[in-house]
Amino acid sequence: MLYHLITLIIISTLSSHSINANSFQAKHMPCDNHDNFIISLQQELRSPHYKKEILPNDFSHLSHLITFGTQNNQPPAYVRSVVKMFSNMLKSAHYVNAYAFSQLIEDLPGLLNPYFSFPLSTRYITNSALYDASFSDRFTATVHNALYAKFSTEYESFRQNPDLFLQSISTDIVALAQEEIEQSHIRHAIIRLCEIALNKLIWHPGEQEKTWELTKKIATQLATLLEDNILDDANDLDDLYWTLLTRYCYFIEIAAIDMPESFYTALKNDISSNKIVFFELPEQDGFVEPKLSYMQRTMMEAEVKAYGFQHGLILRK
Repeated sequence: MLYHLITLIIISTLSSHSINANSFQAKHMPCDNHDNFIISLQQELRSPHYKKEILPNDFSHLSHLITFGTQNNQPPAYVRSVVKMFSNMLKSAHYVNAYAFSQLIEDLPGLLNPYFSFPLSTRYITNSALYDASFSDRFTATVHNALYAKFSTEYESFRQNPDLFLQSISTDIVALAQEEIEQSHIRHAIIRLCEIALNKLIWHPGEQEKTWELTKKIATQLATLLEDNILDDANDLDDLYWTLLTRYCYFIEIAAIDMPESFYTALKNDISSNKIVFFELPEQDGFVEPKLSYMQRTMMEAEVKAYGFQHGLILRK
């Protein structure tokens, strides 16, 4: 009875609130004056209705505020605070529309690119592979190259005034470190936002196989965050994959008896015959059940439940 009730709520929620989100977005598109836009947002963002009914279906205000930051040369701390604010607001939501989240993840690399472009470090990065390297490897190489360039071009300044020269080098190194730290802060804020949203994702049971296609799309989009250096650790991507897969498996469990046999057949065939990004990433924890095994077990249990219900062996509670 509980699972059936949850399924009905999901269907009702997605059917009604997708319309609400579209009308809200059309009504509240940002005006040319960004200052007025931000002022007009204050009251809306404080509204419980926005946090519970609008935000789960429409992340456009988050995108607009990040765009405002890049267009007006706002510091990284601005973006971090915006993402943190929306993460906290999202905690009030009972669900997150999977399509809305997919659109947000699709847009994030372009929105955040200016904050992950290493404007200071780029002057000293001679190997493009360093952009994808770990913080310690990249920072070590960057500082080495910065010191080499400084001594090569300003050695005479060093001889004339060593203290002033070393102070200048120290300032440059601190600036390089600050750039890395600020990126790390934004990165962690994005990870928290994704974790909160993934834990609340819902799909429309009536879309059947399309729910799996959307889930795979989100997984691919999350992998793109790693490629674009918004994520810099495969462990973080693995964590997000586990959250996404666990949530989708929960959806399968509660919608099991409402899914036709064709749904289970399609998913099993896809998993067995195609490379799924979920399962291509090497497992980061060898002591737990692998993601593929977890997915297959969930599918088998849900299919048995659906078969029993369709043949009158299991009654809807």
